[in-house]
Amino acid sequence: MKFILLLACLCVYVATLEAQRPPCKGIVPPWLTNCVGGKNEGRGNLRSCARNANSRMWWYDSRSRSCKKMAYKGCGGNRNRYCTREACRRACRRRN
Repeated sequence: MKFILLLACLCVYVATLEAQRPPCKGIVPPWLTNCVGGKNEGRGNLRSCARNANSRMWWYDSRSRSCKKMAYKGCGGNRNRYCTREACRRACRRRN
């Protein structure tokens, strides 16, 4: 019984942490992403770009057929960017 209570508390704790995680900056809505276009980190030459900058983005490399890390600078770029490696894999596995 104590084990079940402890497990329930752990689940609530993890759910609370996930709910407090800030949304991904620089996200492209899933219905607009594409797996072509190469790596494009955008530009960060304006102060307003910093609000969307994200140093932990992923892009799909169609030549190697793999998702790779990149740092999005916050403005511009293409639609080949994802917040997580898993999101990149899911989207590009379906399309290729």
